[in-house]
Amino acid sequence: MSCLKISIDTPVRFLAAGEFISETPWTHAARSMGCYELIIGVSETVYLREEDTRFEVGPGDALLLRPGLAHGGYRASPPGVKFYWFHFDCPQGAQWLTAPAMKRTAEEIQAREHRAWSVGEVYLPQHLHIEQKERIGILVSQILHVANANYLTAHSVNYLLTSLFIEISEQVLAPTPARGARMQGDAQFIKMAEWTRIHAEEPLTVSALAAKFNYNKDYLTRLFKQHTGMGPLDFIHSVRIAKAKELLSRTALSVREIAAEAGYPDDKYFMRLFRQHTNMTPTQYRNAYHKTFMNNV
Repeated sequence: MSCLKISIDTPVRFLAAGEFISETPWTHAARSMGCYELIIGVSETVYLREEDTRFEVGPGDALLLRPGLAHGGYRASPPGVKFYWFHFDCPQGAQWLTAPAMKRTAEEIQAREHRAWSVGEVYLPQHLHIEQKERIGILVSQILHVANANYLTAHSVNYLLTSLFIEISEQVLAPTPARGARMQGDAQFIKMAEWTRIHAEEPLTVSALAAKFNYNKDYLTRLFKQHTGMGPLDFIHSVRIAKAKELLSRTALSVREIAAEAGYPDDKYFMRLFRQHTNMTPTQYRNAYHKTFMNNV
């Protein structure tokens, strides 16, 4: 994938951001801008082109638009389309890497003997499906809140936006089982953990998970602790709480509705668990980052 390589010795410079919602069919206006724009899809699909290249931005997709290049909609989005948008520039400069150049860069980074803390740049892909949607959603809520809350601290929103880019970059640079960097056992665990994440809101038990993947419970527990530092039940709770955080920051659902969506039919039990994980109530968490700028044009 093609990527924008940005030095983060200093943070990127935030210019503007918001949450776009349209209740009627909508097509993005044709224009060219003097800054970068990152779009993250939330619901329905945005149909955008940059010059002659067409993109579809669905829920969880990210698209980077470059300055000086014409972009606009090539097809109407259905009612209910929603996405977050961020305008920014790069005071330290930036370099556009083609897909082959980005592949070589990622391979070089993964070949380093000591990879941790060794990268001084972020790599923003032009088009990507975000895997850690809950984590990204929380960062987005923080950015939009700080951008509209008149914080006194200089660079507050710049550093938060840079943190968002770091999360996206980590996904881009992370090795995959297909690259041969992990053993088959690791790849099997990744498959099991992803299945658990997808089904976490269901009435899932450790016994059912062990039976699904033909492991005994003790071995399953050792696997989870080896790879995540927590047992399978704690992992399930962590996924559910992350989902609840995302819903609290992004929707107006009641706490009881969010508890049910996250996999907890007992909302009082959910509130106790949420407080154990976050040291605050769901309502306190929701009120922590609630300011945003919304537009529909």
